[in-house]
Amino acid sequence: MTDGPQTQKAALDALVSGEDAAIYAYSVGGARVAGGARRRALEALAAHRADRDRGASILTAAGIVPPGSAAAYQLPGPVDTPAAARSLMALVDNRLVGLYADAAATLQGDDRRWAVRAASECAARAVSWGAASQAFPTGG
Repeated sequence: MTDGPQTQKAALDALVSGEDAAIYAYSVGGARVAGGARRRALEALAAHRADRDRGASILTAAGIVPPGSAAAYQLPGPVDTPAAARSLMALVDNRLVGLYADAAATLQGDDRRWAVRAASECAARAVSWGAASQAFPTGG
């Protein structure tokens, strides 16, 4: 594990927790869209699960117990329309970009490449759900 203001453990704990929240959000949002959007939401849900598991496995390999998921998460507002669902999915993907950047700063080799790739995929997904393209998405 690395030392410094943002340790690898802290960065990966935040990332795994963020992915758990994204999985919840995509489960809610994906139920409110149809057709091709639902297919994309399901693909993204699978990607978020895989990335959460990868982050957790890095922690486990270092002898650290990954954080558990919450029973429920507070959504930023009602998700009762397809537009609200798209907005939610864009928001969570944008927020994950920063968490992946923090993790990448503490990782090396294949794990670092994974974090950078995941950050890029989250940013692209956010834009596909209607978020404005940003130099460094933060979910604001």
